[in-house]
Amino acid sequence: MTLVPATDTALGSLAISEVFFEHDGPRLFVAQSGAGNLFLANCVDEDEDENTETYLYVSVSRARMNLVRSGHIPLRDVYTHAEDGFVYQVIADYGIESPKNRLETILADQIQDDWLPLPDARLDIDTETLPSFDPDKFRVDSEGEFRTRIALEIFPPNTRRTEYSLRSLSRLAGSFQETLDSLAQEERGRPTARGLIPEEILQESELVFTGALAASFVLVLAPRSNPTLVGHDLVNKSTERLLELLHAADSQHQLTELLSRYGIRARSKFRNLLTVLSDDETGAGVFLATHLGELSAVKIHLTSVRHALSIIDDRSPDSEKLELARVTLVGVNLRTGIFELFDNVAGQRYSGQMAPEAKAEMSGLPTGDDHFYAAVLLKTMEYSTMTTDVSSSYRLLHIRRVNELL
Repeated sequence: MTLVPATDTALGSLAISEVFFEHDGPRLFVAQSGAGNLFLANCVDEDEDENTETYLYVSVSRARMNLVRSGHIPLRDVYTHAEDGFVYQVIADYGIESPKNRLETILADQIQDDWLPLPDARLDIDTETLPSFDPDKFRVDSEGEFRTRIALEIFPPNTRRTEYSLRSLSRLAGSFQETLDSLAQEERGRPTARGLIPEEILQESELVFTGALAASFVLVLAPRSNPTLVGHDLVNKSTERLLELLHAADSQHQLTELLSRYGIRARSKFRNLLTVLSDDETGAGVFLATHLGELSAVKIHLTSVRHALSIIDDRSPDSEKLELARVTLVGVNLRTGIFELFDNVAGQRYSGQMAPEAKAEMSGLPTGDDHFYAAVLLKTMEYSTMTTDVSSSYRLLHIRRVNELL
């Protein structure tokens, strides 16, 4: 007979929904009542002489349980900072004629210390903290709303929850919109290299954020404009162009041939989108669901993103690699990936974004005039979306001490 979880107390009839640690039965687990209430339970004492087991049950909201499960909240804090201010002590007593559970309440600040988990004890489990993304449901809902929608799926590294850096999200969303704008120009047969995109094109291609879903992280986007008799035709066709480019990411011949059909702006914006993904160390999935219930999708892994980026950078007339033999570091921010260095040979300063490889090489390197390095930069021409100006941007690809071997 088992008394775990408790089924004969004021907590109601509980059923185990997930076990985190098991040894001769569940020892750390989540139990759920028939009404859907969640309890995190931990075995804190076993008395072989009395034939009893003691558990601490603490009521947790589903939102808190998600944070506990993914490692954001230490296990100890769940009990010492119980949402209700108290926990339940449940003693499973097998040493009596009719085994049963005994239940008492304990104030959270009065739990004996040796019953609490160690301060650094945490779970570390991937946890969807938003509703799951279902492509077929996404398609059906888009048809029901008579509205084109785009799902942009990304796979952020080192995260256990359905969350994404706001700084990264800002770069990604802006780059995605600019890529779609440039492809919309191509679709209309009026591509320009620089300056303002015509207002009527921007109005039709502008997207709005409508929500987020889990898998790993999905941005749900939709056209701002109202549908015409053919729905959101420009957004549909521009996104189809993007899907075609992403699909060709692994093929040097196919990607090069496709990009040769596009003007400078579209090539530049597509390259920027790949760069953002590479910097965030994520692949991507793009799902296009039209107002007619048609679904198109392409997924590319991080290796494909970087492969496509290398193809573009090696063959683009707008890109040039600079090998600097003697530079000093003026400033570095590893969190944002920003660098500034000074070329002691040419007497010129460079600043910009670091590639992931350069960021790893940069870690721990001292700044200042007493330390010298060799660096490889990628110089890229940037075409303004507001004026006819053309500027140069710099990306740090590699850096090493000058006395180190290649």
